[in-house]
Amino acid sequence: MNEEYKEDFPVNPNNFTDAGNVSEQIRLKLIEMKINPEIIRRVTMAVYECELNMIIHANGGLICAQIKDGSIEVEAADNGPGIEDIEQATTEGFTTISPDSDMVEKGIGKGMGFTKIKKCTDKFEIESEVGFGTTIRFGIRLS
Repeated sequence: MNEEYKEDFPVNPNNFTDAGNVSEQIRLKLIEMKINPEIIRRVTMAVYECELNMIIHANGGLICAQIKDGSIEVEAADNGPGIEDIEQATTEGFTTISPDSDMVEKGIGKGMGFTKIKKCTDKFEIESEVGFGTTIRFGIRLS
């Protein structure tokens, strides 16, 4: 499959009203391209988790999505504080949100974001530098 799609999406910090906009735009494009609904579900879930991380933890950022070589490749680069211990941060259940935060009442802060992304994707990598932000890259085969 030749590259058929490439788009960049800004994610605004602390804007829960816009949460899901990026994943929805990508979902609609994949539907238009007649991609398998199960693959669309996986892509949508992974992108949505990236959006939430950027909104909650990272002062926003940019999600870039493109289709090439039969896969959708996504890069989510944030403006956050970075992650000191990536292994710990990607452990199921780990969160930096305080248990008494109002986020917990909203169902946020259960430490499942990275776990969900990993489960939905065919390849997953994360780079982070404290003080400079985090970049998540993942790919999902379209067939």
